Amino acid sequence: MSFDSNIPPGPLSEKWTRYRGTMNLVAPNNKRRIEIIVVGTGLAGASAAATLGELGYNVKCFTFHDSPRRAHSIAAQGGINAAKNYANDGDSVYRLFYDTIKGGDYRSREGNVHRLAEVSRNIIDQAVAQGVPFARDYGGLLDNRSFGGVQVSRTFYARGQTGQQLLLGAYQALSRQIAQGSVEMYNRHEMLDLVLVGGKAAASSSATC
Repeated sequence: MSFDSNIPPGPLSEKWTRYRGTMNLVAPNNKRRIEIIVVGTGLAGASAAATLGELGYNVKCFTFHDSPRRAHSIAAQGGINAAKNYANDGDSVYRLFYDTIKGGDYRSREGNVHRLAEVSRNIIDQAVAQGVPFARDYGGLLDNRSFGGVQVSRTFYARGQTGQQLLLGAYQALSRQIAQGSVEMYNRHEMLDLVLVGGKAAASSSATC
């Protein structure tokens, strides 16, 4: 089912809210019957696998590397943007949404980008709770800097190691689910193709060792 199907019409800013209110739900007792395949253990993959495992699904996670900590997300050292307006310089969810759309040459999916801007404020708090050592000002509050040519200070950073520290935070959450048995990790595996068996995705990979 595509993202836009069965969603009532309305403003772009409410697109995800409407989708969440009309999507099919999975009963708690049925979640253990569903297997989810996550390919890649960068910030997106590791976070998705850890979250889905926490929700009660059976997750199979594949990574090309020896460890999830070696993902390319480690190269994102500049910082992570969030519309928390700590600098009180007029930042907002809409401004982050617009800057992201403009920075992507207007090729991004507007509904998804608006959702990204909405949850950006909570992502920072989640990362802090996972132990990511963001830079702080003299008073001990999270510090911000202007990054990427924008007119507001919305970038949270951990010196020159933001991507690495965020990846370690996601890896810790993933490791917790691996230890609990909700996530099964497959290291040194490469995704070759998506194979459908009976209309459902099945694991098909080749060990690279």
